[in-house]
Amino acid sequence: MEMEKSFYVVTFKPSYLKLAREKSTQRETADEPDGAAQRMIVALTQGGFGQDVIDEERQVKERFLEYLFFSSDLDLPRTAEVFDEYFELEPAIEFVDLDEEL
Repeated sequence: MEMEKSFYVVTFKPSYLKLAREKSTQRETADEPDGAAQRMIVALTQGGFGQDVIDEERQVKERFLEYLFFSSDLDLPRTAEVFDEYFELEPAIEFVDLDEEL
């Protein structure tokens, strides 16, 4: 059984970029986010046995904040409300894997 993936575009709001910049200044590192990191495509597997998801977008938002903690060490509460404060989420209308055979 092949699992279906849902794809979303996450757009970083200026409030997140400011927060990340402040955090990197405190750590005195050069890992400051730039314009190239303002959008990201994320995927979440859906369906299958025991995988019923009532609110897919909420799950994407919470899981993205969890990813952010492990990738950037920025510990934000993992709630949809916090996500909405720092990011925008929109479904990717179409996703094309150019490596897949036609």
